[in-house]
Amino acid sequence: MGSCCTSNSNLLAEQFIRDILNDESLKIRKYNYMELLNEIVSKRVEQEIPKEHISQFLIPEFYDSNKTESNDIYIDSIFKYILDQLEDKNNMYLVLLYFYPFIKHEQEKIYENFFNTIRFITQSHRQEINKDSVKKILFTYISFCSWGISFAVRLKLTNSDDLNNSFSSLLNGPYSETNLNKFLETLMNSLTGGKDEEIINLDMFKKMFEQYDISTIENVRDFLLTQN
Repeated sequence: MGSCCTSNSNLLAEQFIRDILNDESLKIRKYNYMELLNEIVSKRVEQEIPKEHISQFLIPEFYDSNKTESNDIYIDSIFKYILDQLEDKNNMYLVLLYFYPFIKHEQEKIYENFFNTIRFITQSHRQEINKDSVKKILFTYISFCSWGISFAVRLKLTNSDDLNNSFSSLLNGPYSETNLNKFLETLMNSLTGGKDEEIINLDMFKKMFEQYDISTIENVRDFLLTQN
């Protein structure tokens, strides 16, 4: 693949998406981890969150549609895409996973929060997670940050050959399933040190995040855009 974020074929669509993600209406971009967690906890029923609570109560906390002039259709489409990935009732930490890459991460132990999010999704009672479960959830996460968001925005594009062609270049190049799987293997090798490990622990996540900080949408996209 080897696509770069500065290539002409990708630049137009990528910049279009990043401008949307920086829209001031997205209040969630100013949240920290504890603020995000508290919002999600407040909308749960026991340990689950009904999908209708996400759309009716959670998303309105994260997004003020009155503050955007032209990006509302794209932002609405991104949130609809998230809802489409969820069940009628959801593990609260799975919901957190989809909103986590939107927030800011200053003064946060990112690797620890990310590890525990996956651990709680898998309902592991120990400080470790099965490798296959980690792999599956990591793919869901990186796919959402790249292909998923791009696909959701593209759905609402008006007629623009240049922009549509640029989106096709992104979706079929750096954000293709082939490239996603390649990056996933890179992350898994970083976690395991290239060894045949079946159990993933917190220290492994710490080492991975030292190499690949995937805590934000932009970071995930940058890794995929510059992957060789």
